[in-house]
Amino acid sequence: MHRLRVALAVAVLAGGFSVLGLAAPDCTYACSCMQPEPIATYGEQPEAMILTGTVTAMDPVTQQGTFRVDRWFKGSSEVSDVPILGGDGASCGIPMTVGQEMVMVAYVQDGILQSSICAPWGDLSTPEGQALRDEAIEAFGEGTAPGDAGEAPEPGTPTSGDGGFAVPWIVVIGGGLIVVIIGVIAAASFVSARRGS
Repeated sequence: MHRLRVALAVAVLAGGFSVLGLAAPDCTYACSCMQPEPIATYGEQPEAMILTGTVTAMDPVTQQGTFRVDRWFKGSSEVSDVPILGGDGASCGIPMTVGQEMVMVAYVQDGILQSSICAPWGDLSTPEGQALRDEAIEAFGEGTAPGDAGEAPEPGTPTSGDGGFAVPWIVVIGGGLIVVIIGVIAAASFVSARRGS
């Protein structure tokens, strides 16, 4: 019986380390996309939104923040402050800082405005950003302020802004199995000890 308990304990430990190995990715992936097209071509994409504004809040951990829209060249919203997701080059996101004025092509996903290095964007404090804004004005006109009439869908609000850590399902299931196995071993040991006395 002692050998059975040792074998089960080793199996539980090996299984636990295997589950943890599956839960932790062993490599990261870099962003891969084509060079952005001229901003005018995004007018043909129904889901694309083209706008200018200022980053008013940004959580450095979750990269979720608020963007105050000045002008919609394509798209619209009733409110000026919309949720936005920043990021870094590895995730194809755009690094954003509070106070940064930007022009960008963005998309709404899960109620959050998302920009990407794979679509045109620019910092309006740079000549490149100002040139991109001028291209947007040339292609779409002066644009509209938030609250003006528009046909495009407006960005929604985030469904959850807590920025919490999501536990992978494999860890939950694996952890539950390990607890059950340890319980069975403990029960078998208890019964074995009672029989021996």
